[in-house]
Parts: sequence; C-alpha cells; structure tokens
Amino acid sequence: MTPGGAEGARQVLRNAVHLLLAYVIPRLFTVVSVIVAARSLGTERFGGYGAAAACAVILSVLASLGMQPLLVREMARAPQRAWALLAAAHRLKTATGATMLLLAWMITGLWFADEPGPRQAAMVLCVGWVVHAFVENVAAYYQAVERMGRWTQASSVFGLVSSVAGVALLLWTDSIVAYCWGFVAGWACGLAWLIAGLPPEARRGGRRDGVPVTELLGGLAPFAAAFIGLTIYCKIDVLLLARWSDAQAGLYTAAYKLVDVFQALVIVAAGAVYPRLARAGAHSQRSEGGRRSAEVLLLAALPAGLTLHLVADPFVRLVFGAEYGGAAPVLSRLALLFPLLSLTILGSYILGAVGRMTHVAGLYAIGLAANVGLNLWLIPELGAVGASVARLASESILVVGFLEVLRREAAALPGPRTLTVALTAAAAAASIGLMPDPSGGWLRGGVFLVVLLLIYHQGRIWTMSGFAILLGVLLRRGATPPVRVEAA
Repeated sequence: MTPGGAEGARQVLRNAVHLLLAYVIPRLFTVVSVIVAARSLGTERFGGYGAAAACAVILSVLASLGMQPLLVREMARAPQRAWALLAAAHRLKTATGATMLLLAWMITGLWFADEPGPRQAAMVLCVGWVVHAFVENVAAYYQAVERMGRWTQASSVFGLVSSVAGVALLLWTDSIVAYCWGFVAGWACGLAWLIAGLPPEARRGGRRDGVPVTELLGGLAPFAAAFIGLTIYCKIDVLLLARWSDAQAGLYTAAYKLVDVFQALVIVAAGAVYPRLARAGAHSQRSEGGRRSAEVLLLAALPAGLTLHLVADPFVRLVFGAEYGGAAPVLSRLALLFPLLSLTILGSYILGAVGRMTHVAGLYAIGLAANVGLNLWLIPELGAVGASVARLASESILVVGFLEVLRREAAALPGPRTLTVALTAAAAAASIGLMPDPSGGWLRGGVFLVVLLLIYHQGRIWTMSGFAILLGVLLRRGATPPVRVEAA
C-alpha cells in the first residue's frame, strides 16, 4: 500500500473508531437508563412509555426528513459549499420542526385520547427530536469532512446527560414524562457542544454563498421518502401492540432495545465509509467498496445475532428480571434480524451513495405493507411474539429485495462464498438450538461460537488480509485526506 493509501486507511479506521464511540457510548448509558426505567415502571407502564417513544420516533421524520445522508454526501463531494448547505438545512429544519410539533399535538391527542401520561411523554420526546434534527445538520458536516471526534464527544455528552438526568427525574418523581425530559436535555447539550466546535467562518460562509432551500428540497425527496418508510416500518409494531396490550408492548420494547443497539453499530460502520463511497459514487455506479463492506458486516452480524438467539432466555432474565421472562421468545426471534439488518441498513447507504434512494423508498414501502399486514394478523393471537414473527418475516422479504437492487444498481452483492458461509452458520445455529441444555441456553451459545469459528476457518474468511483488501478497495477511488473547509 502506498504512503497515501496507508494514511487513508488510518483515516478510515479513525472514522470507524470515533463513530463507534459516538454511537456506543450514549447507547451504553441509554441501555442502563432503560433497564432502570423498565424495572421501576413494570411491564404495563413501561409499555406506555414504549408506545410514546415509538410514536415520537415516527413523528420525528417530519422534522428530520432523512436529510443527514444527503448533507454528508453533498458536503463530501463539494466541501467548499458546506457552510451554505448547513445554513439552508437549518432554515428548512426550523420550518419542519414547527410543523412536526403542531401535527404531533393533534395526532397524539387522537392516539392517546384516554392516556394523558403517554401523550405528554410523546410530546416531550417530540421536542427532543426537533433538537436532534438540528444536531443531525451539524453532525453531517463533521462526518463529511471526516472529523468525527467532535461528533463522538457530542454523542457522549448526550448519552451522559440524558441518562443521568432522566433516571434522576424518574426516581425523584416516578413520572414517565419527567423521565423523557432527560432526552431533551441530552440533545440540547449535544447540539451546544457541536456548535461550539465550528470555526467562525461557518456563519459568514453560509450568509455570503447561500443555497436556496428549494435546491436542498430538490435532492431531498428520495431520502425523505426512504427515511419515512424506514422509521414507520421499524416502529409501527410497538404502536399496534400498545393498542392491544400495554404489558405486551412493554415486553416487546425491552427485547427490541438490543436491536436498537445493533442498528447503531451498523450505522457506525456505514458512516465510517459513507463519505468515501459518496465521493466514489459521483464517478461510478459500481460500488466495490460497498460490496466488501456488506460482506464484512454480514460476517460480523452472524455471531452476534445467532448467539443471542440461542441465549435469549437466560439473557433476558439476567438483564431485565423475571418479570420480563415473556420477552425471551421475542428476543430470540428479533436476534435473527441482525444479519438481515446488516444488509438492509448498509444497503441504504450504498444505494444513497450511487444516487438510488428512490429504490430504497420503494423497498421500505413494500416492507411496511408486509409488516403491518402480518402484525394485524398475528398480534391478536400471539401478542409480542406475533409482532416479532411479523418483523422477522417482513425483514426477510425486504432483504431479498435489497440484494437484488444492490446486485443490479451498484454491483454490491456479497460474494457467493460469504453467502454460503452465512447459510451454513444459520443451519448450524438451528441444529444446535435443538440440543438439550441444562444451563438454559448459555451452553448452546458457547458451542455455537466454537462451531462458527470452525466454519469461518474452513471458509477462509475473517483474516487480516481480508481487512487489507477491504481498505484498499475503499481507498482506490475518491480517497482524500480529511477536508478542511475554508470560508466561501
């Protein structure tokens, strides 16, 4: 590897480390906070919180519009316009945030008509999501120019403030609404930290070389459609469950928190390579770096998801307590989402880098229709378990569509050897799941990890040379050192 390539490789790794810390640190705080809340509130009241949180997340798309990947892509390709793009994004988010809060007041009044607590909690969380919409704008700049350290710090500030403040307010007041104010305080502090790190020319550049909001809107439509579809698709099951049973929604919310953490890790990996994929995508529709990234993520997701599938029962009882034992079969099925999510989430970034977000929007529309239909069919009979089955089935449909679109539009389909190893690992997990285990699942999990190492060894994957190939491919096109944005 050339000296320039070696420096680029180090930058990619620095990106990944910073983004890993940016997502993992706050989520570690959040997981602890959620466990405390779950144990303190009980399944019924925790289900009310889960429904309020899901409602707020769905409404948040009206404020954010999925703009961050578009901003990262455009700033990475044209860093000299970063400040102008940032100013236009702020103007747009001001309008969308105000509209979102108005609609949230009306929608939550209908959805939580007889539940003032969850409604108030949802409105407080919506305020936090409006603040987060502005956080996304500034964070897009730091990611586009590959200066992820500040974003790591801001995310850590959010995680610490939101968790400590939220838990303190909950223990003091025993109120879900008070707990939610920690979320608002966390993002407000994170935004302040990001803005404090911007150079002075940021404001001057944005004023002198303005970007009309209409120009930003022109490229935003497919990103917004895809993001709205993705968000509703991921959260609609909790809302449907809550209409049937708050207790079942509480079990599902507890189990799904592990899926949230894994999704964050996939976003870490995608965010680390996305600026370079975006620059390469400006010149070629073939995403060789995207293909290699998809292979690595899939192979990393298999041990996490399949092992958690086998140890779900003892894990849930250990973390959440015996009251949440009903969440074990839910988590067992949701853990199988991990390998599928590694392909669909990263696939969205790959297709965004090559200008194919319309395909992503279409795929999530299909997934949403399947998810809603299956939930309406299965929830009345199976409750939270039915919702997990519906999500797993709809995600399976979705990943088939993503693989086909990645193959056709970006030449980013994982190779046959990787897919063969993945199927072999899934078959091994299914077989090991049938063996008796006096430990309740820990033994099966340990045996599976040993077998998986043998499968990976026989498949000749997961080697240092493989990582070198990945980094080499990512750096082959559009590799530039971290970009310094001068005043316009």
